[in-house]
Amino acid sequence: MSSRFVLLLLTSALAGVLGFWSFTPQQAVDIVSKAGYWVVLAATGSFAIALVRSLSDSVAEVKAWRAWIVPGLIASAAAGFLHLHEPHEYKIVADEVVLGLTAKQMHFAREASVTVRGFEYAGNFTPMVTYVDKRPLLFPFLTSVVHDFAGFRTQNVFWLNGALSVVLMALLLLIGRRIGGWAAGVGAVLLIATIPLVAQNACGAGFELLNLVMILLTVWLGMRASEQPENNDRLSAFVLSGVLLAQVRYESVLFVLPVAATVIYLWWRQKSIRLPWPLLVSPLLMVLAPLQLNVFKLSKATWQLNDVAGADAPFGLKYFYDNVGHALNFFLNTDGFQPNSILVAVLGTLAVGFFVLLFYRRHREIFSNEPSNAVLSIFMLGLLAHTFLMLCYFWGHWDDPIIRRLSLPAHLLMIVAILMVWRDLVPHVRRWQILGGIAFLYLVSFTMPSNAMHRFTQQNFAARTVNWIEDYIHTLGDRTALAIDHSGGLVWFLNDKSSITSAAIIGRPEAFALHFRNHSFHDYFLVQRLTPNVKTGGRIVDAGDDFGDAMQLVTIEERAFAPLYLVRLSRIVGVDEDKLIAWAKARRGKKLVELPSGTTSGVGQEDQLLLWLRQLP
Repeated sequence: MSSRFVLLLLTSALAGVLGFWSFTPQQAVDIVSKAGYWVVLAATGSFAIALVRSLSDSVAEVKAWRAWIVPGLIASAAAGFLHLHEPHEYKIVADEVVLGLTAKQMHFAREASVTVRGFEYAGNFTPMVTYVDKRPLLFPFLTSVVHDFAGFRTQNVFWLNGALSVVLMALLLLIGRRIGGWAAGVGAVLLIATIPLVAQNACGAGFELLNLVMILLTVWLGMRASEQPENNDRLSAFVLSGVLLAQVRYESVLFVLPVAATVIYLWWRQKSIRLPWPLLVSPLLMVLAPLQLNVFKLSKATWQLNDVAGADAPFGLKYFYDNVGHALNFFLNTDGFQPNSILVAVLGTLAVGFFVLLFYRRHREIFSNEPSNAVLSIFMLGLLAHTFLMLCYFWGHWDDPIIRRLSLPAHLLMIVAILMVWRDLVPHVRRWQILGGIAFLYLVSFTMPSNAMHRFTQQNFAARTVNWIEDYIHTLGDRTALAIDHSGGLVWFLNDKSSITSAAIIGRPEAFALHFRNHSFHDYFLVQRLTPNVKTGGRIVDAGDDFGDAMQLVTIEERAFAPLYLVRLSRIVGVDEDKLIAWAKARRGKKLVELPSGTTSGVGQEDQLLLWLRQLP
């Protein structure tokens, strides 16, 4: 047993002890807050160095630049196509605004935390209460790096995802090239461009595109490492990419298993164990993952089990059957309300089945004689396991506007399976041109109209509300403001404005009245969610937003995002302190997020909605 192998065992044991047993949940979360930025910085910096060194032997390949021109132009055009129809705005506000706040705190304070209470003081926005979020840190870290070099702007995240779109297409091109040549790579690029869901996330502020990029990057680097298993730089870049991949999404840590399986496979092929220094320290660079899991221990509500009726555990086989039905509803939908690609769904499902059969028949030959194909197959099995895990998730309804994004890794599984099966089972000499032609025809005939209508984006009322509110915030300039917004208040913090919830006023109504009386802020706003009474034309205000006659309001704008979902933005011009204190006393201990009995804040109120539809002129 070599000394380096012993050292790997020791660093792995140390990482396990530090991550799982050394700290209380609160201590672990505090460590993530203070050290999270620096650990991710160390991992990213180490990876960047290893990547550059691993590519140094590819200069001769790059010199043949003429062969890259046409595929490169197609990949660039496909990346641009992702941004052609979708507006660049928040798509999943619960995730994206929180990620933006984490990036903001990383940029300004080098802390991995989210502001939940903060106020403008002497011209500066000052965070007063922060917490560590459950979401891994790589994406907010990269966003903070963009802030570091470009200055803090909330729009920077869209530039980051724009750059990642190009990298995504380039990696698909390179992996396809390894499977079947440049034409196969172009086919992969065209296939992923047919999926409106990819465009939707490319134009958002979330970490889904980075997750796809890191999966593909790890696969590509693994295939390169298999070609030269004795090359320590290639092995180091591959392992460190796996370390970063595990810090993109919660479940992405699952890909540590195919990374480890690939390393063991490369050792087996080489008949020796190679342990470069990056591999030895990689367990320590992943210690954030188990430490951050303590967020779930501190608050069971973090799992959001209450969002799905009957859910009592995050994962379970009991959810699988129902989730498969929702997945089929997503993949095979034809009315344009799901950002799907029937082409990828049908060909991909068949291809995954054929891949499993072919791998079962040829696995000995593949692992003995086809190292690059073996690595790709290992990650295909990893993606298959990942897909199964997501279908056992309590909220794994892939046709839900919030949850659709969980299907993106499954789309990668399908696309790569199509390439592998197409290579092995389609004998035609122009098979790749045929595949590319089919994908391009589908792109023009179905994807472009679907992207142009973007009906699937319009279904997310919460995201549309937050985007509308942020547009108004931008008009305020440097004026100080305090907003009461119990549903989407975090976007105010992201834009350096103060925000509180209705619950805060219930707890201290006299404090709000004091600051209003003293004009502590230039503007005071109230954001209210409403539903109309179609018969009377009146408005029913959500209980959490209804202050009765304790406040005098001037409506700035009222916008209808759906027939029965409206949002009103008002300026507070007067406060009756006695009535506000009485209101707060009456509301203590009552739920504030539900409309009065018999109403709803969405489109589910069937009698009202049917009446609205029947009375259209």
